[in-house]
Amino acid sequence: MNQRPVYIDLRKIKLPMSAFSSITHRLSGMYIFFISLPLFSVLLYLSTKNKTAYENLYDSLNTFSLFSAFVIISFLILWYHILTGVRHLIMDFFHIGETLMGSYYSSIFVLIIWILSSCSLIGYIYL
Repeated sequence: MNQRPVYIDLRKIKLPMSAFSSITHRLSGMYIFFISLPLFSVLLYLSTKNKTAYENLYDSLNTFSLFSAFVIISFLILWYHILTGVRHLIMDFFHIGETLMGSYYSSIFVLIIWILSSCSLIGYIYL
């Protein structure tokens, strides 16, 4: 019997939608911990430092710039993490959507809710 290592091309593996949702939930959690949490801490510090720092922060977030887009993207990633986390909690506590089809439809539902709410938020901010 030949026990040599097998090469698996990960780009050719078709993941189920629930696996994609789970992996992106973990990646968004890492992004939140390493990028969004320090960013939001700095924003909180600048907003409470003094009046001029607050006004400068307010002006920089109200005009479209790379910084304001970065803050909005970080917030949207946090929102995605919250939605997928609630999905996982519902699956764990209430045993809803634990089947393959149930997890597929719940991950599609969460993705659609996230896309619609993100588009409406971006439209509300910039239009």
